[in-house]
Amino acid sequence: MEAKKTLTKFQSLLLLVLIVLSVAVCIRLKTGGPMIGLFASWVIIYLFCKALRIDYGPVIAGAYDAIRVVVPTLCLLMSIGVMIGTWLQSGTIATIIVGGLNMINPTWLLPLTLIFCAVLSLVTGTSYGSVGSAGVAMMAIGNAMGINPGMVAGAVICGAMFGDKLSPLSDTTNLAPAVAGAKLGDHVRSMLWTTLPTFLISLVLFTILGIQQTSGGYAAGDLNTYVTALNGEFHLGFVTLIPAIFIIVLLLLKVNPVVALGLSAMSAGAVSFFCQGATLRSIIMVAYNGYTTGIEEGILKTILNRGGMNSMLQYVAIISFAVGMGGMLDKLGVLDTILEMIVKGIKNDGTLILATLLVGYVTSLISCSQPMAHVLTGRLMAPIFKERKIAPEILSRSLEDAGTLAGPMIPWHGYCVYMSGTLGVAWAAFFPYLFLLYLTPLVSLFYGFTGISIKHTEE
Repeated sequence: MEAKKTLTKFQSLLLLVLIVLSVAVCIRLKTGGPMIGLFASWVIIYLFCKALRIDYGPVIAGAYDAIRVVVPTLCLLMSIGVMIGTWLQSGTIATIIVGGLNMINPTWLLPLTLIFCAVLSLVTGTSYGSVGSAGVAMMAIGNAMGINPGMVAGAVICGAMFGDKLSPLSDTTNLAPAVAGAKLGDHVRSMLWTTLPTFLISLVLFTILGIQQTSGGYAAGDLNTYVTALNGEFHLGFVTLIPAIFIIVLLLLKVNPVVALGLSAMSAGAVSFFCQGATLRSIIMVAYNGYTTGIEEGILKTILNRGGMNSMLQYVAIISFAVGMGGMLDKLGVLDTILEMIVKGIKNDGTLILATLLVGYVTSLISCSQPMAHVLTGRLMAPIFKERKIAPEILSRSLEDAGTLAGPMIPWHGYCVYMSGTLGVAWAAFFPYLFLLYLTPLVSLFYGFTGISIKHTEE
């Protein structure tokens, strides 16, 4: 008998409870994040297997198979760390900050951030690239202006996920209809029903927050002091913007993201060498350990003292243990057991959409992987959609409304870990402002129970 068929419903639920507790305790005690709790989950699963006399070999193999899928993400994460460090040393981020402080009214920073990241993600097809380039720049400007960093990060993530979800160039936009058996064009048009209204609502909410942030007792600090300090530490000009322009061009040309980030980092290193007077040794050290500024201003020290591959290693650990845990739970049949329990409650189109969204969240919580969430959810729900003669693009839309957008809302999910590490903002700080991510499923549910946009087929 295969290992994944040996756990009962009670055993599956008990295992999940123990894992959630181990992670929750580490987060609650503020011990640096969920890393140790996720590491402990591997031990818990091993002890479970031994107690129930389950062969641990296939189970641990499932963990390694799952980790292989996210190796590109791990490499991308470390590449982002290198790029941020070199951008800081080259003066690229300093140039963007100075330009932003001179041109952008703080009141409109949040809605502009949402739109900027949405457009960039839409044309490049990658939320990773949008967050790592435009997101980092907007966070730096927001910090200098004294805007709540959680709000800025929320605007960055909402914009990046909007473009990632709708772009025909995005991997999830292509994977979801492939799993559901829908056409790409039908899938994108169907997603407009749920994503466009929530984007407009998010735009209004971020505009209101921007007005509230910059009224009353708002104190942006002496922006001229920041500009003077940055001009004193770096030689700023068009040349220092080359690494930022380079990464956007490379992403538009669909160059491999890791290679694009690496080339941008190398161009930043060249700018540091020729424009900032940095030595080759210091460039390499910054690429690994991050940049350290000589500016004494507290806000600027917070913005500039970061980056480097070393800063991302803890996030690599979180993703590795989380995704590996998901692979083991899948081998043990825990996912199938939980999903079957959810599917039993389907009675009409509304409850079918609800069940699909719930399954998407459960698979995201456990697998910590968007592709796995789409494949598992689509595999389970496709026959039910077909039986009820609901068009496949409604299924593919539901896969994205939950599976794609769930990532940044789950602290140990690869997407959330990446965005938190890249933007330098804790999950608890930006979660309340992920308007697009938790409003979209609500709109999807509304359509499911009212029948709006729910297309039926004869076959």
